[in-house]
Amino acid sequence: MSSIGIYMMVVGSWFCLFFAAASYYGYQMEKKRILINLDERIPPWKVMKQTRSKTDLIRHWMDQLAPTGEKIEILSDPVELEDHLVKAGHPYGLTVKRLQGAKLLGTFFGLGLGVLYWLIGLPFAPIMLVFSPFIGYMVPIYGIRWLAKRRQEQIRYELPDFLDMMSITLQAGMGLDQALTYYVEATEGPLSEEFSRLNQEIQFGVQREAAYRSLLLRTTSPELEALIQSMIQAHNLGTPIAKTFAEQAEEMRRMRAERAKEAAGKASPKISLVSGFIIAPSIMLLMLGAIAYSYFIKQNLFGG
Repeated sequence: MSSIGIYMMVVGSWFCLFFAAASYYGYQMEKKRILINLDERIPPWKVMKQTRSKTDLIRHWMDQLAPTGEKIEILSDPVELEDHLVKAGHPYGLTVKRLQGAKLLGTFFGLGLGVLYWLIGLPFAPIMLVFSPFIGYMVPIYGIRWLAKRRQEQIRYELPDFLDMMSITLQAGMGLDQALTYYVEATEGPLSEEFSRLNQEIQFGVQREAAYRSLLLRTTSPELEALIQSMIQAHNLGTPIAKTFAEQAEEMRRMRAERAKEAAGKASPKISLVSGFIIAPSIMLLMLGAIAYSYFIKQNLFGG
């Protein structure tokens, strides 16, 4: 090998080392810049990391207790739990298996609270000690039902605004898929999440009618069901749907006002019931206590 070749190899080696050192230095500076941005713009990121670790720990215990929980199906049928999870949007990464473990975790937590309640010596401690494990067992089950109900109510509440936006965008010349995509990008909430999943299923090759019917299985709103049926019919017949959206938006607002009036009408007897059985007896007891204090206890204290 000639001296020129050796010289070129040495120069190339030094160039590679210099390039590697410069790249490593640039990597460290970029890493430092990102950490500074995290500290300045997102101060709680470390707390979020710790919270995520705690959440992972809870999920770990749910997974560990799941096999035992699956053997105990008291008020926790797996099919019903799956239905509630679907309608709740699978919050907190919960699955049926984790929910089976969560009810046992709640049982142990409730038992611990009952023992603590008993050790402190608070009133009705034996009763609390007996019922607290059962309450802890039921909290995850009824909690997921409550989340499902609240999410479905929010979907019903968002429907008129969705129909208005769809009607405007369709009349402006957008296609149905483009209008749905625009709605998903412009809004947030459970209805936007459901239509985002609908768009993803269609993009992945699922037939449009099958994707629509899959959406119906994830919701309980009769108004949304009527809307989806109209969309299926419009897709099959090739008819315009913009006018249908506008008409249904007006109808849903009218129905929402009627439901509000109905709820107000039902609230009045409940308020009267609470007043009659709780507030009025409490006032009577206070009056009787004042009378008893004036005529009996006060006379004994001051000698007649």
